[in-house]
Amino acid sequence: MEKQYLKDWIDSDKKLQDLIVEIESTGKSNNEKAELAFEKLSTLYNIPRMPIDVNEGFEFKSKNPLKEIIDKRSLFEEHTLIKYLSKENEDPRGMVLLATWHLLNDYRVDLWQIAEKEFGGNIPDRCQIGIRGSGIYGEVVFPNKEGKSWSELGCLKNNLLIE
Repeated sequence: MEKQYLKDWIDSDKKLQDLIVEIESTGKSNNEKAELAFEKLSTLYNIPRMPIDVNEGFEFKSKNPLKEIIDKRSLFEEHTLIKYLSKENEDPRGMVLLATWHLLNDYRVDLWQIAEKEFGGNIPDRCQIGIRGSGIYGEVVFPNKEGKSWSELGCLKNNLLIE
């Protein structure tokens, strides 16, 4: 279903269409095109690229039925969470586009899905979810599972927590 939303968005946004044509005509690899899209989409739509860029204009309420929290995400974070849930051979360009669509439409990956993928039915009471890396090369880590602190794992943001 998300693919239809993306298609509708692309069909209705001339600037996005032009950007896609520009990126696709570079002759670069799909990963290089995804890197380029990551940078250009964050600029085109004025969305925060990395956690340090997040400002008050990007505030999202959790869909967690047990506790409502405020979760501000950058393109890097949303992309990393999408990538974690995706198949290994998923097109990196599409994941960047989907992450951008999520942020622009007040939608986002539910952290419960991340925890369920990692822990199945045995999600810890205080499940910490960290993200490290940069650009399209983010990685989801679980500090409590690895027995290390956020800083030891190189996490860029330390407020992803499911209680």
